[in-house]
Amino acid sequence: MAPSTCVKVQVPATTANLGPGFDCLGMALALYNTVALSPHDTTSVQITGAGAGTLPRDRSHLVLQAADTLARQAGRAQQGWHLVQHNEIPLARGLGSSSAAIVGGLVACNELLGLGCTRDELLQVAASLEGHPDNVAPALYGGLTVCCPAGNRVDCLSFSPPAHLQVVVAIPEFEVNTEQARRVLPEHVPHADAVFNTSHAVMTFASLISGHLELLGQAMQDRLHQPYRAHLVPGLQQACQAAIEAGAHGAALSGSGPTIVAFVSDNATAVGCAMQDALRRQGVSATTLVLPIAACGAQVVNS
Repeated sequence: MAPSTCVKVQVPATTANLGPGFDCLGMALALYNTVALSPHDTTSVQITGAGAGTLPRDRSHLVLQAADTLARQAGRAQQGWHLVQHNEIPLARGLGSSSAAIVGGLVACNELLGLGCTRDELLQVAASLEGHPDNVAPALYGGLTVCCPAGNRVDCLSFSPPAHLQVVVAIPEFEVNTEQARRVLPEHVPHADAVFNTSHAVMTFASLISGHLELLGQAMQDRLHQPYRAHLVPGLQQACQAAIEAGAHGAALSGSGPTIVAFVSDNATAVGCAMQDALRRQGVSATTLVLPIAACGAQVVNS
């Protein structure tokens, strides 16, 4: 593969865990960041959209950290980069903004330098940079992904959920830092809770790929992370319950939050309004979106 001088990559948002599938289940959503990357004598960064006023403009930017990591591993370290980025994915809301940056940088660098890395090889680098694979996997592969640690690597399979399934996302105005959300988790959990989550994660996955969506409301219950993070997202339980009462198949915290996701076949508008109202009663303002599931992960859209 011959190297290119400029590559533009589109990367989807992602939702992780899907309730009980902590650090292993993820799904790609049709909300996108775009990354246009080219090698340069010096480094410059232009950002529009989410994070335009806050994201770094130097090599500490996640897109460039990822690109630098892959280039160095290939023995092709670059003097500088020119990055133009447009972000639709909100920052620190549990929709995979950091994973989108990492995956965008890796895919763009791989294409730019003609490295020929497979998606699996890029996943290993991305998971190492992110610290967990549940967001980077769907950002790379699209659809519904399940990840499993396998020694020093991560194995991943991607599946297509039912075509008519949509995701209603309720995005609160405040941010939740991922590291903060991980610090509130206990080091040990009761055996009964581990068994509960194992069975519910398996049933969530099986429901999604089989189309038995009527099982999701029960299957998506969780004991490993949501109870410990609930105080970070006022109205979480109320919004999930309101979504189901309005017709959603199931609902859960998206990643570490604060976004809440609900799976629907219809009644998307009613479900979104119900989630908004439930959060508002807890003093939380939120924006809602209805998003298709993104069948494809990161793609080179122009080079």
